[in-house]
Amino acid sequence: MGPMINVLLLIKRYTGNYPLLNEMAKLDENRFRRVVCYLGGEKDGQNPLDSLAKTYYLGLKNHEIRLWNGKLRRRLAEIIDAEQIHVVNCHLQRTIAVGVAAARMARNRPAVVATLHGLGSADSLQRKLGNWLLYRHLFKVVGVSEGVTQDILCNNWHLAPDRVVAIYNGIDTAPFLQPQPKDVMRQKLFPEIRGNIWFGTAGRLTRVKNQKNLLLAFKRCVDIFPESVLLICGRGEAETELRSLTSSLGLEGKVHFPGFRRDISQVLATLDVFVLPSLREGFGLALAEAMCSGIPVIASQVGGVPEIFGEAAVGELIDPESIDSLTNAMIRISECSGEDRVRLGENARDRVLRNFTAEKMVKKYEELYEAAWLNLPANRGSRP
Repeated sequence: MGPMINVLLLIKRYTGNYPLLNEMAKLDENRFRRVVCYLGGEKDGQNPLDSLAKTYYLGLKNHEIRLWNGKLRRRLAEIIDAEQIHVVNCHLQRTIAVGVAAARMARNRPAVVATLHGLGSADSLQRKLGNWLLYRHLFKVVGVSEGVTQDILCNNWHLAPDRVVAIYNGIDTAPFLQPQPKDVMRQKLFPEIRGNIWFGTAGRLTRVKNQKNLLLAFKRCVDIFPESVLLICGRGEAETELRSLTSSLGLEGKVHFPGFRRDISQVLATLDVFVLPSLREGFGLALAEAMCSGIPVIASQVGGVPEIFGEAAVGELIDPESIDSLTNAMIRISECSGEDRVRLGENARDRVLRNFTAEKMVKKYEELYEAAWLNLPANRGSRP
């Protein structure tokens, strides 16, 4: 057995339990020691990572998470040295600058990688210049889909293709594979809702998630299939506008806002069709969860979403800017027989189990961290 590789996951802010990060930290404990540092947020005793990894909560405000915060750079360098970190993984754009600076201040000079979860990380001249200065200090830049990696390569200056790799996000499939009869779950969770075809979506209620067009398309669908209902799960700044639009469209009783749900696997079990009409999407975790639940999906042909579909017959890809495109997809899938929807759902589940599990994601990160460790000057020519 080779030496232990110490990995620091650098996260912008702790905002509560985040299942994706939990899975990313489940590295082989015989080969990797995990340390997690949240730049913002406070410990609340509810984070599963507290028992899985050494965790730091720096409690900074947003305006304090900046490259020129010397106190932050020194604190991170102290953590890197105290924990003898070999590899730092900076998650999201904001952490990269402070992660690179702290790594260069630290005595043991760890390798630094960055994981970008969305599109548009170089959407301004200032960002392009900043990335040009920073990315040369990274061992690799990770995109959570090929769509994200292409966005990184196309929008950054002089970034060699071999410096950018795709590692798909993965989900813990177990909660979505539990047998949960649709009728039983509907009665348990939403006894007040009645409908023959249940559409649903989940995510932050924001412009980019495009729930407005979903409501407009659903209105047209209801005119043809009046027994349809729609669940819009989540919270966000667009909620008031979406509720007002629901009222103006006369969809009260047809559209429901269950809020943020921690029982999303059970909510998905109530649906006939999941819809993700995002204008921009780096990967689409909610989409993968819905597919793993065995239900057909309608989703935007943007970012990494087509990669989740692959060539499998799992539902419909749509143009999120076109209400007609979304409406027609909802109508076509409503016209499918129950058996056809079951077949699409089975294809969707199989697609996720083959390609987007947490185990596959973790294995790729382990390979990346080992390669970064081997690239450290002291280890070149060694074997992990």
